[in-house]
Amino acid sequence: MTKHKTGTRDEWLRARLALLEAEKDFTRRSDELARQRQELPWVRVDQEYRFDTDEGARRWRISSEGARSSSSITASTASPSIWPITT
Repeated sequence: MTKHKTGTRDEWLRARLALLEAEKDFTRRSDELARQRQELPWVRVDQEYRFDTDEGARRWRISSEGARSSSSITASTASPSIWPITT
């Protein structure tokens, strides 16, 4: 059986308010970290990846340029920055 600390309603209220302040502080710190993460500088990416699939090996080009080098790609098959390499 779990043994919980028992106390008065006033003790519970003080502890709960202290916990609420800690939770608010945690949220503020988390929000600040998220803001800092979003401000990190970007790095240019232009790389080819190889994936083994049920249909065999597939190669994909990932580029931060967003330009496509293959005319066989449509909006429904790839995003502007990731597309399969057809050779």
